[in-house]
Amino acid sequence: MDRVELEPVPPYSLSRTVGAFSRFPNELVDRVERDTYRRAFASGDGVVLLEASQPEDTDPNGPVTVMAHSVSGSPDVAAAIQCLSHTLAISEAIEPVYRAGSSNSAVTYLTRRLRGLRRTLDPTPFEGLVSSILAQLISIRAASVIRSRFVQRFGRSIEHEHDVYWVFPEPERVAGTSIDELCGLGMTRAKARAILGVAELAANGRLVHDRLAQLGDSEVMATLTALPGIGPWTAEWFLVNVLGRMAIVPAGDLGIRRATGRWLLDGSMPSPDEVRAVYEPYGDRRGYVAYYVLSAERYRLDPP
Repeated sequence: MDRVELEPVPPYSLSRTVGAFSRFPNELVDRVERDTYRRAFASGDGVVLLEASQPEDTDPNGPVTVMAHSVSGSPDVAAAIQCLSHTLAISEAIEPVYRAGSSNSAVTYLTRRLRGLRRTLDPTPFEGLVSSILAQLISIRAASVIRSRFVQRFGRSIEHEHDVYWVFPEPERVAGTSIDELCGLGMTRAKARAILGVAELAANGRLVHDRLAQLGDSEVMATLTALPGIGPWTAEWFLVNVLGRMAIVPAGDLGIRRATGRWLLDGSMPSPDEVRAVYEPYGDRRGYVAYYVLSAERYRLDPP
């Protein structure tokens, strides 16, 4: 078992950051228990279970302790920890976001109440796209049920201390399946076709994070929306959740529209264009400001 101390860019709150996974009530991959985060990573020639924790302070600045439990094969623990650090945005500076929002009292209130919150990143383009495709046009709760079935059907499970942890499926394990088998998990045929297409691209090495990260926003949008079943909503969330492009605001998302209307407007539901106009003054930090506004609902905060 390995133990590593990660020094996040302060302020950093692990409990607030991993609280995002509470959106998925049936979550099998990203496990949060008593402010401890656990996830199994396929790495090297095996699987490693990583456990992250942080002592909570009134001003969260402490290190994040990562415990690595090798549970199968010969995993590359260092690579898995690097992936964990990326997923949890350990090295991302948040103070520029706070400065950008300081001119608005509601945003300032949120950044104080949610101090140290980061948005999490999906570890791979395949996982990010599958999760977004499954969430299209249905509730988060319904999407989480289908996602859990998908993980159990195509993922690998491991055990540690009498508990079961799941590795998100690798694309190679999905690419050879059929549309009917995917539909049997509860998704529509359109979503099944989209996921199968994404799995085949990823399995063939044509959906690589580093390559996509070299493209501009419009190029990524064009690349993704050319695929079956992927529209602007999914592509914009990919830019945010996979590539970390926090100048992007998925303005058509109903949750963002509703939260923006409640916190930054008069309470009514704004149009996508009105949402874009609200966040435009925050420049390349506008996506992060929108994320804090969206997170207010999860923490059941009321506008001051």
